[in-house]
Amino acid sequence: MAEESIEFKWGKKRGIGGKRKDVQFYESFTYDGVDYALYDTVYLDSGGEFEPFVGKLIKIFENRDKSKKVKVQWYFRPGEIRKFVEGIETRHNELFFACGEGLGLANVNPLEAIAGKCNVVCISKDIRNSQPSDEALQKADFVFHRFFDVGQRKILDTIDDKSAGIEVKDIFNK
Repeated sequence: MAEESIEFKWGKKRGIGGKRKDVQFYESFTYDGVDYALYDTVYLDSGGEFEPFVGKLIKIFENRDKSKKVKVQWYFRPGEIRKFVEGIETRHNELFFACGEGLGLANVNPLEAIAGKCNVVCISKDIRNSQPSDEALQKADFVFHRFFDVGQRKILDTIDDKSAGIEVKDIFNK
């Protein structure tokens, strides 16, 4: 059976990196007719066992071997961190954004693992966050206003100016 070809096109280049300076970074790409850019939130295939994972694109790059990769900083569903949210009231569509340092913060995935865009709206009252409109809230797949520190393994209400090298302005609503 012939492999169906999925449309793919790189967007704007960002720079070269990696130990051997052989990794090309990008700001965006088009995959299967959908435009993606840095800091977009996406669904990632979980192998079919669970609901898709949700993460924020924090790096987009192509290796020397032409493999296309995305680095994703994760959101957690309350059920994924159940023992850490015990006794905490959560909304039906609430996520917790990964922060801190350690396993579960972020990782690199094949670009092909992306299963589509996801609309996550930040409802934090933090002064650095622009408040979403009622319409934006109705269109949201998920909301978040709290963070899960993967190193300290606890829920936080606030976040530093940077998380995993990302400016807080790229975490909160644009």
